Amino acid sequence: MKKKVLSIMLVAVMAGTMAAGCGSGGDKKESKGDANSITVLVESGSPAEALANETAASFEEETGCKVVVDAVAYTGMYDKLSTEIKAKQAAHDVACMDFVWLAAFSEAIEEVTDADTSDFLPTLQESGTIDGKLLGYPMWVNAKVLIYRKDLIPEEKVPKTWEEYQTLAKELKTDDMFGTTVFGSGSDAVCSFLDFACQAGAEGLVFDKDGNVNITDQAYVDALNFMVENANADYTPADSLSTAATESQELFTNEKVAMQLNWSHQYPAAVEALGADKVGCAPMIGGSAGVGATTGPWYECVMKNSENKEMAKKYVEFMYDHNADYMNLTLKIAGRTSVYEEAGKTAGNEHTTAVLETLEAGQSQARPMVTTWSQIEEVLTGVVESSLGGADVKETLESAKTEIEAIGR
Repeated sequence: MKKKVLSIMLVAVMAGTMAAGCGSGGDKKESKGDANSITVLVESGSPAEALANETAASFEEETGCKVVVDAVAYTGMYDKLSTEIKAKQAAHDVACMDFVWLAAFSEAIEEVTDADTSDFLPTLQESGTIDGKLLGYPMWVNAKVLIYRKDLIPEEKVPKTWEEYQTLAKELKTDDMFGTTVFGSGSDAVCSFLDFACQAGAEGLVFDKDGNVNITDQAYVDALNFMVENANADYTPADSLSTAATESQELFTNEKVAMQLNWSHQYPAAVEALGADKVGCAPMIGGSAGVGATTGPWYECVMKNSENKEMAKKYVEFMYDHNADYMNLTLKIAGRTSVYEEAGKTAGNEHTTAVLETLEAGQSQARPMVTTWSQIEEVLTGVVESSLGGADVKETLESAKTEIEAIGR
């Protein structure tokens, strides 16, 4: 999930809870070593921080255990976990983690056993499992869906394929409005590239089932060419290299773009900005292999060095039981199928149905579970930027394959 977007959109919601001082260093220091308390690491400004603060009193009333919330910026969470794991310290009993970190920290995370995974959203059991071990309970997931101006696009014309998408984008282009956008900046660009690779038939993202780098396969060539075609067309803004989720959403809510392939949480925000009569959403579009998308789940994990492990396990299960409460927050995303099915019955939550249909598609898959993802993502960012900047697609992918093979897993 785009982390920058989460922080911006939730800052108002978080203001009151942060003022309460739940994540202060003083509280944390006092509680360590206390059998009746656990410390939970969350991203500041995220759904995890909001819900951890909202449910802390209920958990303490139910168990007698105090919950100390330690909220840290996304950029600092990985380093903080790395430092305490290397030092074999038990600074946190529970951590809410981006799934791309699970491979790096797998040896320090307590395996979840005897979990009922039947209600996990599609793809979330496999993306939380390494070497056959489930490492946490999913708290929420994000995937891109189609968000469009339903006052301009009748239901029968909502695109389902690459060809329909491009044709409609051309038709919608006016002097005052672009048909759609292209994400060419940062991690959003990488996720879009991998979305399209899924749709073009990629079998495993970046690595195939045997662990070989596969980004020179035709699916990746087709995905990049699709992005380049759209970026060079007059129905998209000229500054694709500066466009990501936030910029696209701003264009859409300012009525400068007729449709976008953006993270699902942008739909409720767009409805709030433009009104339900103007905004619709649908599942992700499909390429030659059908509908597909890459996902951005987060997991609540118990740390092996926890001094209060049994209570930490109870807390993680408690938070999974309260997963529906995530739908009451600004982003309206969660991690359970039943939560999405129920939420989709309420007007304004149509994105949950679109996400379910997208995740159920055969080509939807998670990014690779590797310890070197941050380095690989930098390479892939360069791939998209170079290709959109005019570099030869096949040569760029060949060069990137060599770099990623050198980086390893």
